Amino acid sequence: VCRFGDQTVLDGVNIDVFDGEVLVIMGGSGSGKSTLLRHMIGTYIPDGGTVEIFGDNLGTLDDDGMNRVRRQFGILFQSSALYNSMSVADNVALSLREHTDLDPDIIEFIVKIKLEQVNLRDAADKYPSQISGGMKKRAGLARALALDPKLLFYDEPSAGLDPVTSASIDQLIIDLAKKAGATSVVVTHEMDSAFVIADRMAMLDKGKMLMVDNREV
Repeated sequence: VCRFGDQTVLDGVNIDVFDGEVLVIMGGSGSGKSTLLRHMIGTYIPDGGTVEIFGDNLGTLDDDGMNRVRRQFGILFQSSALYNSMSVADNVALSLREHTDLDPDIIEFIVKIKLEQVNLRDAADKYPSQISGGMKKRAGLARALALDPKLLFYDEPSAGLDPVTSASIDQLIIDLAKKAGATSVVVTHEMDSAFVIADRMAMLDKGKMLMVDNREV
């Protein structure tokens, strides 16, 4: 349960995420899907109920505990959230520099691998202002992958992209799920994309979970 003042934004939402799956959370504007995502990553703490990741109840963790959990998952934000003053490579390297004691040469090698995973190695030295919207999404995804997370969250990964670029992002999500074995939670309102990438789909409406089921084949 989540309330903002007198408004109930999430009402009795109950959902499990299974290891290795791509779970798509769908809903229109105002359905509560972005609020649900923020609860799942620990930005919001629920007014009722619990959110558990890797066996930890996020509502009971201190800052150190929350940081420990967050190092185990990656997030692709809707806006990509790249630092404009940093090159693509430096954006990807940031979490490695902050959260590991790896040698700079090792970090540089890992960054190259992550950029290769998202077909962006040639853009390593470019700045966010010099690349397209689709490339920014892929750079944001490379950064999310930097620490080899067990769990990936995607916030509207196709937002603002043309159909061809959107399809390429969908394919990346599928490839990463299969090759890296990461569990993925994708928040989107794009029905076409959802039916391409989902193993299971959850439908939110006005803060209530209408259904959670396997994608029909």
